[in-house]
Amino acid sequence: MSQIVAKLLLGGALAVLLPSCYGTELTIDRHAGAVTLAFNFSQPLKLRDVAAEPTPVIAVASTDKGSVVVRGFHEPGDFAHRNYCGAGATQVLLSGWMRSVPDIEAVAARSHLNPNRGEYGADALSAINGFLAPVVEPAIGHPWYRAEHVMALDGVQSRIRSDIDDPTAVQTFGHGVPVIVQTMTRTMPGWNHWNATHMITIFAFDFRHNDPSKDTVTYAETPSPLAGYRGPDFQTITVQALWTAMQQYTAQAPYDPLNVIW
Repeated sequence: MSQIVAKLLLGGALAVLLPSCYGTELTIDRHAGAVTLAFNFSQPLKLRDVAAEPTPVIAVASTDKGSVVVRGFHEPGDFAHRNYCGAGATQVLLSGWMRSVPDIEAVAARSHLNPNRGEYGADALSAINGFLAPVVEPAIGHPWYRAEHVMALDGVQSRIRSDIDDPTAVQTFGHGVPVIVQTMTRTMPGWNHWNATHMITIFAFDFRHNDPSKDTVTYAETPSPLAGYRGPDFQTITVQALWTAMQQYTAQAPYDPLNVIW
């Protein structure tokens, strides 16, 4: 057996064994209903309907702080939806673009989500671009999002900054662009050290300190307590903490190398 074949088989075995957004069952429940943003937006951009004509705005130079208005979503709190974090992250991302966000089952179907393991980055990318195609492709002639294997922290930061503050997106669509990244949950807040593959949507950043231990990103969490998460809908962590979780993903989930969708 060649080394390449052996690595592929090992990767497939690990993909089956490694949990995705799933932890032990918890007795507390997350509150449904209106979600309160845990981020202080400065001059938030107007939320636009995906079907509306773009309103021209003045493009501004990229700064070291930016945000996109998104909405929070909760995955159903049952065993069948324990691995739906990819679909939940996609719903959050789409809410930055459209008023009527597809329900989680529609997103899961488009993403080829496997309830036993979750979904791959390439499938999430395909679903996102498919949902956004009616508004994005007529305006710019091609899909907006791409997926990459980003191996350096500077690369992750540059993609977060460039999308959330993208002047082309602001001028064409009236808003910046959220970003999805792949992480492991063990060191992330609200997971009580449970370790699982995870997708999150980053919608705000503050890089004014030029120091990963002080700069921050803000992202949405959608999993239920049964999936292992019992924190708020939105979390703000340091860039260093984000990079730690992303590096853990790269090390533990090599079968899915695409770790940034931007």
